[in-house]
Amino acid sequence: MKVSINWLKKYVDIEESPEILASDLTMFGLNVEGVEDLSADYSGVVFGKVVECEKHPAADKLSVCKVDVGGHTLLNIVCGAPNVRPGLSVAVAVDGAILKDGFKIKKTKLRGEISEGMICSETELGIGTDSGGIIELELELDAGDDLTGLLGDNDVILDIEVTPNRPDQLSHLGIAREIAALYKRDLREPECFPLKIEDVYEIDIEDPEDCHRFSVAFIDDVTIGESPEWMQKLLLSAGVKPISNIVDVTNFILMELGQPLHAYDRDRLEGESIGVRMGRENEMITTLDETERKIGPDVLVIKDQNGPVGIAGIMGGADTEVGEKTSRILLESAAFGPRTIRRSSQRLKLDTEASYRFERESDVSGTVTALERACWLIREINAGTPRIICRDLVAKPDALKEMKITLRVGQANRLMGTHLDGDDLSSLLGRLSLDCEVSEKEVIVTVPGFRRDLKEEVDIIEEVARLYGYENIGREEDLRGNVFSKISTVDRRNEEVRTFLASRGFAEVITSSFMDMEDIDRMRWSESDFRRNPIRLENPLSAQQSAMRTSLIPGMLRVISRNAPVEQESIRIFEMGKVFLPLNSGESLPDEQIHLTAILSRNAVPSQWIDRSREVDYFDIKGELECLLDRCAVRSELQIQRSKAEEPSYIYNWLTKGKIIAISGVIPSKVLKNYEIESPVYFFTAVMDVMHGVGFEEPRYSKPSPYPQVKRDLCVVAQERVTFADIRRVIEKRAKFLESIRLFDYYRGETLGEGRRSYTFSLGFRSRDNTLDDAAVDKVIQKVLNSLQRELQVTLRRME
Repeated sequence: MKVSINWLKKYVDIEESPEILASDLTMFGLNVEGVEDLSADYSGVVFGKVVECEKHPAADKLSVCKVDVGGHTLLNIVCGAPNVRPGLSVAVAVDGAILKDGFKIKKTKLRGEISEGMICSETELGIGTDSGGIIELELELDAGDDLTGLLGDNDVILDIEVTPNRPDQLSHLGIAREIAALYKRDLREPECFPLKIEDVYEIDIEDPEDCHRFSVAFIDDVTIGESPEWMQKLLLSAGVKPISNIVDVTNFILMELGQPLHAYDRDRLEGESIGVRMGRENEMITTLDETERKIGPDVLVIKDQNGPVGIAGIMGGADTEVGEKTSRILLESAAFGPRTIRRSSQRLKLDTEASYRFERESDVSGTVTALERACWLIREINAGTPRIICRDLVAKPDALKEMKITLRVGQANRLMGTHLDGDDLSSLLGRLSLDCEVSEKEVIVTVPGFRRDLKEEVDIIEEVARLYGYENIGREEDLRGNVFSKISTVDRRNEEVRTFLASRGFAEVITSSFMDMEDIDRMRWSESDFRRNPIRLENPLSAQQSAMRTSLIPGMLRVISRNAPVEQESIRIFEMGKVFLPLNSGESLPDEQIHLTAILSRNAVPSQWIDRSREVDYFDIKGELECLLDRCAVRSELQIQRSKAEEPSYIYNWLTKGKIIAISGVIPSKVLKNYEIESPVYFFTAVMDVMHGVGFEEPRYSKPSPYPQVKRDLCVVAQERVTFADIRRVIEKRAKFLESIRLFDYYRGETLGEGRRSYTFSLGFRSRDNTLDDAAVDKVIQKVLNSLQRELQVTLRRME
């Protein structure tokens, strides 16, 4: 929204510089995006008087002038303006002058005649739009006086970003109201021509939801011509091109009050009635932009007895356009439904200043006021004679109903950390034209029609905070009731887990908390599995949302299935959310647990020039879970539990302190087939409630050892019943100075014998007190081997 400071000064006193005003408005909640100075941008332009003027000997449309600019000699200037003549006081750009857009004046020859400067027009100086002749000055100055700063309006334009919930700011009066509230100054309302509402004209509104109110005024003795210069300049400052006096008045009201108006040539309207309805199939209308448009049942129109005469809230029709021969006009001011206008605009792909405002809900109470202001202006500029009566139809009375909001004094002070009483609150809100009724503990606020964004108590408190000044709000310790509640430890930790997984390349998904009962069979859960008995809804929205989910996996498999056509090279997704486990006997509420499920599928890494891609396997998801548990400072033991699915597969339980903290494994292919998924899917599910109880210990930092690490490789042979986790646990328990352990080789074959396999570990040892020698490390290795033999019957593999 481009706002002229000169225009604003008609309604409120402004003493601040444009820069300070822009800064203060921004702090007040109006985002000023730019400040444009329209003051004349020129130098080297002086006051001059035309002494002589003769026709150019070689050009009929040029004149050769002698101009006095205060020097010892007159300047010889060639001029093409039709109004140049002896005796004129003019603006002269002398040799070296800089005009608009950096244009530099130089002494030159024009058709054989020397020209030592230029006599300027408004356009050339950037102070107006008249380029048909030179400026005729009426200033009392001496020849040669500098004109810098003396010409033009010296206006400044503020470019203000208006949010969709504040349509009242789409007008100069609305911005002036904010400035008056900001600086505690009086607001001057525009003068109006009082109209008397009578039932003198038939108005028909098909649906009150499409048009809440429709008001018309009548202007006789219309004389079409140019609007006065002051009005044209204000319109231009707002980016509106002047057209004619009547049209300029409607545009002036649009920019002044924010209420769109439309003027019809009354003699070109059929009948003594006007109405609002939806379009008909195959109806056509030619709009003011001379475009023939096809309208239909989803476009709102204004109609007379013959048919459409305009597209409601967007653009008028050419057949009833005000023209040079217009002598009577009907002036329309309406309040249309925002959704209806938005639908019409999108259907026709036509956006206008009017539709922009109606889509954001115009002030229903302001339609007649806008007509009264327009009538006053029309009479003021002698463009016509307004009748004293008007017609007003309120189709939706509820839209005019005053909204009252109760503001609790204690609640306002609690939220802001202030100590204001009811009178203080009333005084602040009164600066925004909000009427208040004060009692001991409450303030009843009446919301005016132009502030439909104020709907709840918190909205009023926000306005109080703006008026009181955010910089005056109390410190945090002054606030009561923990308004700015701190995030809980559990929520903070959950967010840390989300961030960690995102850093590992996982994308978070959010699926519905409901599940389809058919998921039970799709997942092939066993009859004894508690997940087969979800809590059912009595009145589900659909069959697909008929029960509370007992697992995150079905929803995530649907995500993979829906994305299958995209051919994503790698799938790495996770979800953290609640599952609702079946009721235990005697309990009335389900057991709500927060689960974290991560899924890997397709390629582990994309194809590269140096290596081929490979599909993910179980060890990828296992590694991700290990990294997560390590990040959350959780110690776990790995146990293997054979799945009860019909095909061979494994589900791995991860336990710590006897509690299952997570499970990991592969989704059976028959389950994937039910979801139309072809690639293998690996997953882990962590129970966050358990993790919070056993993990997330604060890290303890220690000084790193300055001594070197000693590495040893250890190859052992074990029975199949002995797992890697068993061996690792014994090594970590018995190996003094152990700093790192890594499995780098695994083997099973005939040379070892049936039911036996070998593991090869890389062990790293480091002391914090001294450099370890071979003897010390050998002693540790022997102790480890003895423990492995004694506890697990694991022996050192000897190479034959």
